[in-house]
Amino acid sequence: MDEKRIHIISFNVPYPPNYGGVIDIFYKLEALSGNGVKIILHAFAYGRKPAPELEKYCEKVYYYPRKTGILSQFSTLPYIVYSRRNKKLLANLLKDKAPILFEGLHCCYYLNHPLLKDRLKMVRAHNIEAVYYQGLAQNTTSPLLKLYFRWEAWRLKRFEHVLSQADYILTLSTTEKKYFEDRFGTKKTVYVPLFFHNPLIQTDIHTKIKPFVLYHSDLSTPENHNAATFLMNSVTSKDKTIPWIFAGLNPRKDLLQLSEKQDNVTILANLDEEKMSQLIREASVHILFTNQVSGVKVKLLHALVNGQHCLASKEMVEGSGLEKLCRIISNCPDEILKIIGECLQNQIPETEIIQRKTAFHQIYDNDVNALKIKSLI
Repeated sequence: MDEKRIHIISFNVPYPPNYGGVIDIFYKLEALSGNGVKIILHAFAYGRKPAPELEKYCEKVYYYPRKTGILSQFSTLPYIVYSRRNKKLLANLLKDKAPILFEGLHCCYYLNHPLLKDRLKMVRAHNIEAVYYQGLAQNTTSPLLKLYFRWEAWRLKRFEHVLSQADYILTLSTTEKKYFEDRFGTKKTVYVPLFFHNPLIQTDIHTKIKPFVLYHSDLSTPENHNAATFLMNSVTSKDKTIPWIFAGLNPRKDLLQLSEKQDNVTILANLDEEKMSQLIREASVHILFTNQVSGVKVKLLHALVNGQHCLASKEMVEGSGLEKLCRIISNCPDEILKIIGECLQNQIPETEIIQRKTAFHQIYDNDVNALKIKSLI
């Protein structure tokens, strides 16, 4: 097998692969390694410890501290970028002439550095970051956070021009592909779908499922907190006969208090991967709701791979290629409840499972997508 070598700069330690961005990075490492690419990984350790597991896929792993704190705010560069500057990283990149993959705008502090001007450079666009942060500003009620998110969105929009220094921009969705094509041209914009654990559909029509509705996400983020709050205030409270489970990381106190007022609502916080997977398999209905377009959501893939009926807002599926595999819902509580009632009567048909398998094989094949990247280096 033809071997190639690449540096990959990760915004966090990509193990364990238990949330969106690091899931894409970890399974990308696995797929690239399995297809003959030698990897030198550079990871900013942010709330995570060094992970020996990564050495299975990388010939070398470097870890760097992130420069968090108030001093990193005093810059016209975005905080998520300026806090990931490190001279040792630049020195390690200069040890050879291998191509470099920057994971997200977060890691692009050195993208336009003159010492790297002759290197092949790729950026994985995990989001349209300025748009994402503007959405965070709209979804938070804290005046201080709203101010910070707007300030960061402005800085990110200004900094985005640095992507002109990349040879290729690898997008997660077709929506983002169009955005970056319009800004930086079609030749350097490449659609490489999200890398994901086990793209083979596991849903089994004989699985014993339970009659509850599941909403799962990182409940600490403004986007997901607002979605969960809307569902509790406007949907779960209108029909107390339907059991709901909200599962995810770090739910805020006000969400916990809201759930305690409704007998048909349960919040399960910080479950391990095994318990979360079990919930996803057992739920009769998955609600995938957001009012913010922000890339392909891993929870959407999890639900389609392992779950039953998937109800999703149009913002959740936009650009994923999976729009036809979900029932699209609005923010009308009566409409949502009507569709849930219909779904609770039956498991998904075998024809729908076949449709899911076909779509995932066409779009989310890790080996095929790894070879796309390999062909660029």
